[in-house]
Amino acid sequence: MATTANKIEKALSILSQHDWYWMMSESNSAYGYACGSMRAFVELVATIEDSTIVKALRDLWTATYEYVHATMWGSNEAAKAEFNAKEAELMAVIKPTYAVAA
Repeated sequence: MATTANKIEKALSILSQHDWYWMMSESNSAYGYACGSMRAFVELVATIEDSTIVKALRDLWTATYEYVHATMWGSNEAAKAEFNAKEAELMAVIKPTYAVAA
């Protein structure tokens, strides 16, 4: 049975490998991969018993989505700063040891 820490690591791995630019691909497989990736993330996060961590992981997914779309067509320093602050805040909840290292 996977521990909460294992589930968090796997969820963060899925998030980091998700194809945020799938809609720009001319391949239908990119859409399928993106849907599968998002589904795997949602299903995995739902198995975590700590509701605070679950919310933080979901919020991190949303923040990443918003950041990618804010910077899709060019640099956006305000969006980058906002994302970095939000990511640090959420990672401090998800993995408190990250806050010490940051």
